Amino acid sequence: MNAPYKVNVPAELLRLGFTLLRRLGEGSTSEVFEARHTATGRRLAIKVSRADLPESPLIVARMQTEWNVGRGLRHPHLVQTLDGGTFSDGRAWLAMELLVGHDLLQELEEHGPLRPLRAVHVARQVCEALQVLHRRGAVHRDIKPENVFLTADGRLADHVKVIDLGILALPEDDPERAHEPTGHFILGTPLYLAPEQARGHAPDARTDLYAVGGVLFHMLTGRPPFEGDDPTEIVAHHVNDPVPRLDGLMPELPPSLVALVHGCLEKDRADRPSGAAEVMATLDVVANDLAGGFTQDVSIHGAPLPAVPLPGHHGEWLRLVENLEHLVRLFWGRTPPADLGRGLQAVGRARTLLDRSQVEADERREAADDAARQRIEHRERLQRDQRRILNGLQRMQSRVRAAARAVSQASDHISAHDERYFERLATLREAVGDTVGDTPLDLFARTHAEVDALLRERGTLTKALREARESERAAAEAVSALRGEDFELQRAFADQEQEQEEDGFRNEQEAASAADMLANASRGFQRAALRLMALYAAAVAAGDPNPDTRTAG
Repeated sequence: MNAPYKVNVPAELLRLGFTLLRRLGEGSTSEVFEARHTATGRRLAIKVSRADLPESPLIVARMQTEWNVGRGLRHPHLVQTLDGGTFSDGRAWLAMELLVGHDLLQELEEHGPLRPLRAVHVARQVCEALQVLHRRGAVHRDIKPENVFLTADGRLADHVKVIDLGILALPEDDPERAHEPTGHFILGTPLYLAPEQARGHAPDARTDLYAVGGVLFHMLTGRPPFEGDDPTEIVAHHVNDPVPRLDGLMPELPPSLVALVHGCLEKDRADRPSGAAEVMATLDVVANDLAGGFTQDVSIHGAPLPAVPLPGHHGEWLRLVENLEHLVRLFWGRTPPADLGRGLQAVGRARTLLDRSQVEADERREAADDAARQRIEHRERLQRDQRRILNGLQRMQSRVRAAARAVSQASDHISAHDERYFERLATLREAVGDTVGDTPLDLFARTHAEVDALLRERGTLTKALREARESERAAAEAVSALRGEDFELQRAFADQEQEQEEDGFRNEQEAASAADMLANASRGFQRAALRLMALYAAAVAAGDPNPDTRTAG
């Protein structure tokens, strides 16, 4: 992976269909550029791994995992990964959507703690993103305010994108790429680190939920659960010390929210919520508690008008309708004015459609994630095989070179041996006279002994040459076999690419279509809610309450 050269990044990106515009920044493991897709004109961000680090193969492997998990995924709360691969010098690259806005840490540092309802809204979106990752078999393992990006698209308040999937963990990470079977604690942020990560244990979905609890604590209080200048001390706090009681710091919080935060921050992962879906369900209850309602102590002469929620705050829209329905029953009982009655019926129909659309969207999203999980696991296996074959080829080619050197050395030894043999044999021949009496027997005996030893030694040298040639042949055959495996592997990669293009694209399209229908149903529900609000206000202004409820409150 340590290539002897580095490609020209702008030229390489242009070859791949991207025009590099400017450098956005550099991190500890990669550089990020703004680019334009030459075919569509879309502006996007491209991340390129750094090649000047000792652990560059690990960085490339993690970016490949990020690409495997994110490829084709279209989810509103995960940064979209549009393309990816490796350059000819071995570095990895990813093309991602270009986000506009700022991260949650900047928001907290500039404006302080969030309102509880706003914090719940942000946390729920983070959990939606995590649910998708977990269903795809991945664990984020670095949820922190810096990785919770608040996009500024001018339409949805606090629209969250979870970013930095570069240290995703999978159930069977490859030790050869130094994933440390999913992670020592240095692969997480100490401020929000789950105890099992600190101990070097494999993370799971509940590890991310611990971090969600820590981020929620930070959003509500303006500080993480544990602080300090020494990361080691912070990690020790997460492992050994109880988290400061949230209700002691903020007595006004509803008990349901306090219980959720401390439940996520339990030391033993078995005591935490089982998954992101459970946390989201609790957050919906908490949002309902925080949104509040109207008591019976109101009259039509001072009839309240609920506030209009922000777009995207689903729970607050539901509570708006509940409050309006409560006020209508309070002032008009079971016989509201006709227009108001029709408004209530329209809201009921819109709510039914919204619920059906939510179920459909959830089912489509889950089906897409389940299918993606199988593709991810298959591709990860192929990449593990690819690394095995690459490593095997490198070892076998090294053996071929070593065997070739051994053959050459053995041949040189035999040649040198034969030269000595020819010399000693010539001396022996010269020592032999016409008769025994003419022959110097001492010289003959010594020379004969040397020739005899050389002849015996040649068998050993010939055996060494034969063994060296056998080793060379075996290594060459192993290289040939590995190249055959590599060829079959490339075919498997091509098959999976086609499956991704066909099944993966279809699944994501169906999930996206269901999500679009859910968005439409949500807008329809909001329209019905606002119309009911307008009808309620008009009826109050007309001063026409039900005689039985004229003095309510």
